[in-house]
Amino acid sequence: MNLSRRIINLFAAVTLNLNSIPILLAQDAVEIIKKVEEMLGPKNLKASYRFVNHRLDGTTSEYQVNFSMRDAERSHVQFIFPEREKGREVLRLDNDIWSFVPGVSRVVRIADRDSFAGGDFSNADVLRIDWLKKYVPKVLKDLPNQWIIQMDAKPATSAPYAKMRLWVDKKTGQPVQQHYYDSNGTLLKRCLYGETKKFAVIERPARLVMENVITKQKSELTVLDFQMIAGFPDSRFMVENLGK
Repeated sequence: MNLSRRIINLFAAVTLNLNSIPILLAQDAVEIIKKVEEMLGPKNLKASYRFVNHRLDGTTSEYQVNFSMRDAERSHVQFIFPEREKGREVLRLDNDIWSFVPGVSRVVRIADRDSFAGGDFSNADVLRIDWLKKYVPKVLKDLPNQWIIQMDAKPATSAPYAKMRLWVDKKTGQPVQQHYYDSNGTLLKRCLYGETKKFAVIERPARLVMENVITKQKSELTVLDFQMIAGFPDSRFMVENLGK
């Protein structure tokens, strides 16, 4: 084979390898996000969370909830603290979210983007860890110790944010921080994932801090308990059973 032919073949091989890089990175991004989803929201999850909302006037409000998740489409929250909120429930069925308000004894429909417990986490932030269903991920930056994964909302979906960016530790696979953007590219909120803790067979961040960039307020989520169980009765995830 003459020198010219060798150079042509080498150039073709390099071009082929370079063209395959975006595909490999896209596959890597999906796998990275899938593992984070399984860590934060596994199937048949039974958990207990404490929320503390910090307001600009120095006041705080605290809530404690029991959380049940059968899968990515079905989750249920029951408020157990403070006393005035006892009996309040929130149910997510796919894209629909319902809330039972004890004071008026009625079920009302609420939105993904609505505030959860009056703080800076939204209903979507708490009730749904199904990013791959709503977003297309890609590796935005491959840093020495972290990946930055950008997730763009899929067209014609009810994604709560237009875009998200997630920093993931390469060694542990743990999320480090997350940014949330609107359709104009404006940064709305950022979530800082704190130290991890081993809950039974799953190690995950035990404390999250959600900072609202617009209002300058923040809310904390502390994981008190986090375990996978055999399953839940169907009655747990029925709108007609809220408040009963």
